[in-house]
Amino acid sequence: MKSCKTRDIAAALIKKGFMERSSHHKMFFFCIDGKISGVHTFLSHGVKEYNTELLVKMRTHLHLSGKELEDLIQCPLSGVDYANLLIERGVLEK
Repeated sequence: MKSCKTRDIAAALIKKGFMERSSHHKMFFFCIDGKISGVHTFLSHGVKEYNTELLVKMRTHLHLSGKELEDLIQCPLSGVDYANLLIERGVLEK
């Protein structure tokens, strides 16, 4: 997996239904029907680009493979598709 700009990751997460909250990190919580699910990840304030090591940690938080995370960031994977994937994997309930 190649590196990605932090701002591109943040924009993709918000577009897919994540809600952002700032603390010592930018926290992103996946929301379904206006409710926060247990799925979340974060972006560090001082990091401008996420390298492979950080993206591997993020994909673990989001319950995705490397290709799926890439699709989530680059937009082929929609928020609805992501939610269905999490339901299929037993991470979320219907």
